[in-house]
Amino acid sequence: MTSPTPWTMTLQGATVGGMECGDRSGYPVLAFHGAPGSHVEAVAFAHAPAAEAGLRLIAIDRPGMGLSTMSPRRQILDFADTVTIVADRLELDRFAVLGASGGGPYALACAYRLPNRVSRAVVVSSPAPFDGQARSVSEGGVKCAGGLIVLRRFPFLARPAAARMAAAVRKPRGLAALIARMSPADRDRLAGDEELLGKIADNIHTALRQGSRGVATDLQVLFARPWGFELSDIVASTVVWQGDCDGNVPAADGRRLAADIPNSELIIVEGAGHLLFVDHAAAILDSIRDG
Repeated sequence: MTSPTPWTMTLQGATVGGMECGDRSGYPVLAFHGAPGSHVEAVAFAHAPAAEAGLRLIAIDRPGMGLSTMSPRRQILDFADTVTIVADRLELDRFAVLGASGGGPYALACAYRLPNRVSRAVVVSSPAPFDGQARSVSEGGVKCAGGLIVLRRFPFLARPAAARMAAAVRKPRGLAALIARMSPADRDRLAGDEELLGKIADNIHTALRQGSRGVATDLQVLFARPWGFELSDIVASTVVWQGDCDGNVPAADGRRLAADIPNSELIIVEGAGHLLFVDHAAAILDSIRDG
C-alpha cells in the first residue's frame, strides 16, 4: 500500500493542497473534510479501507486550513469552481465525491456543478442547507440542534466560535472541552481510545495551524448563508449516511437531504453519533464503489 502523499498547486495566486491516499491506481474520489478539519481525516480514517476498496482518495483542504492558503469565498458553490480546476489539472474526467460532516455540502456542490463528471456523491453526517429560518429540531424528546448548527440562528458567532476553538486546542485539556459538547454516543466512543483522540487532535490542529480565519469563513458559508444551488437540481446518484444519535448534525438534516435530492438513498445507522465515519469507513467507501 502506497504511503499518503501531499500535493499542492497554485490557483489565481492562492495555494490549494491536500493529501492523496488509498489505492493510487484506483477509481478517483475527491474527499472533503469536516469543519473544522483537514486532509488528516482522509489519511487517518480512510487510507487503508480506500486501498482495499480500490479507491484513489484525493483529499482537498479548503481555504485557510491545512495546506491551502486563504482565499475569498462567498458561498459553498464558489469552492466547486476551485475543485473543477483541481480535477482538470489532475486529468480526472470522471470521479466520485465524498464529504464528511461540513464537507458534505461541498461534495454536493461539486455534484451539482459537474453533473457529467461526478459519478456518485456520498455524504456522511452532513448538514442540510441554510434556509433562512431559525429552527430548533427535536426528535424523540431529545433536542438535536446543538453544536455548530446553532450558527443557523446566530451567524455572528462564527468568528468567536472559531477563535475559541483555536484557543482551546492550544491548551492541555482543550480537546477534552470540545469533546464534552459532543453527544453521549460520541463521548462513549472516544472514552479511553487514545489513538482516536490523537487523530482527532491532529486533525483540528492542522485545520487551525494558519489561525482561525479560514475556519470562521467556513462556518459562515456552511451554516449562515445559502449554498448557491438547489438540492433538487443534483442529478448524480447520491448516498446519505446519518447516525441517529448525532448531537452535532440532527438526523433530520440527513432525512431532509435524502428527501430533496432526486436520485438518493438514505442510510440511518442506529446508535451512531457524529463519528459515524470512524467505525463505518469500509461500508461507506463500498457505497462509493457500488456506484
